[in-house]
This record gives sequence, C-alpha cells and structure tokens, in this order.
Amino acid sequence: MHRLLTALVLCLSTAALADLTMVSETVSGGKTRTVTLSTKANKAYFELQEADAPLRTMMRDADSKQLFLVDHAKKVITVITEADSKALELKQAQFRAQMQAQLEKMAPEQRARAESTMLGVGLAEAKPAVFTFDKKKGAARKVNGFSCQDYVIKREGKVHGEGCFMTWKDTGLTADEFKATMLRAMPTGATSGPMAGAFEGQASAPGFPVYRKLVDDTGAVTSETTLKSLTKTALGADKFELPRDYTQRSVGAVMGGPARKE
Repeated sequence: MHRLLTALVLCLSTAALADLTMVSETVSGGKTRTVTLSTKANKAYFELQEADAPLRTMMRDADSKQLFLVDHAKKVITVITEADSKALELKQAQFRAQMQAQLEKMAPEQRARAESTMLGVGLAEAKPAVFTFDKKKGAARKVNGFSCQDYVIKREGKVHGEGCFMTWKDTGLTADEFKATMLRAMPTGATSGPMAGAFEGQASAPGFPVYRKLVDDTGAVTSETTLKSLTKTALGADKFELPRDYTQRSVGAVMGGPARKE
C-alpha cells in the first residue's frame, strides 16, 4: 500500500477538492497495475488492481485527516490518523540519524560501499530531491488520444526518465488546482519530508503526465506509466463510503493490539 501512496505519488487548504477521476496503467517489476484516483468534495478514493491479486483500496477524509486502508477479503479497515503518520515519520528520521552516525564511524572505503547500497539511498532521500524537465525537439504527439509534448525528466541534474505531458489547459485544471487537490487528498507524510521532492517534481512538471518512463542510475527502466482516462467528475458516491459491516482497527492494532468493531 505504501507503493500506491508512492506511485500517486502527488495541505492544509480549506478549499474542497476538485472533482476528478484519473485512471493510469503502470508496469513495474514485470507486473502491470491499474491505478484509479477519484476525488469528491473533501474525500479521495484510491484503487489498485493487479492481475491475480486482490483489489486494494484506500480512502482519505481531508476533514478528519484520516486514511482508511480497506481489506475486502478480510472485511477489515485499518485507520491511520495524522498523528500516526507523524509518529512514523519521526521513527524514520530517528533511524536515518542512527544509520548516519554509524556511517560516519566507518573507514572511507567501507562507507562508500555502504552508501552505494539501499541504505545509502534511504539516507539520501531524507533530503527532498530537485526535479527539472527539458523539452525535447519535435511536435506534440498523441498517447491514448491525449495530445502531449515529450520532455526529459532529470533528478538532481541526472537523467531520471522521460515523459509526455499534456498542457494544463487541455486538462481543464490549472497546475495550482491540481496541486491543491493532491495536497488535500494525500496524508502529510506523502507530501512532506523525504517524499516532498517527488511530490514537487510532479506538481512543478510542465503539464499533466500522459506517459512517463523512469530509469535508474544505470539507465535501466524501473517503471512506465500511461494515462488511460481523465475526467472532471467523481466516481459514484458509494465509492466514498466505508463499508458498514467491516471491522475497523487502528494502525497500532495491526502491530498486535485488538481490533474493534465500529
């Protein structure tokens, strides 16, 4: 579920969310996933569908600042509050500080090896990355019926992939409207701290991504995402209501505490 938050990867504004629904297809790690995001008033609905895997859904209430992870197979709803998110961020920050202290005690060669691993990447992510977009030569093209312009995506000045972006005018939204909607739809942890760079990279893009391919430092493709549909309407009202017969439990209960029936 954390990947879904990363992949959608897009405040405390009092304005209501703009009604919209977008459906994208992402190919990563040899798996194809269909991701749906829909917003209505101050609620957001996320859906992740992968072949031969259970449907995964989440709901976000911007007023109560709660995130609900829905397990339809078990009929269980895990509730994550803003306080839960901040507590997790604090633990992650403490872990990074401890690991950094250990690195500083290592010999230069040993430290270099450690920093080249996922440990080093995790520490680097504590500082938001800067994304830039270089426009490619050539006319706009169409992807799934959407007209878009190709750009090279750079992260900290290095090639991070490429994307084809539709103008904000063609979406019917402004960049600020979209950013405000995403800020309200996402929990604080998804749009601040280590995740801030990725979020700002989306929000400051030259338009809405119709197609995006990301690569690692070796140039190997890590993911490809294609927009399937985008409308300024929300899904049906039933999508934004929690199932009444499901058991609700706090995120603490997931770690061993008792569940409770709501």
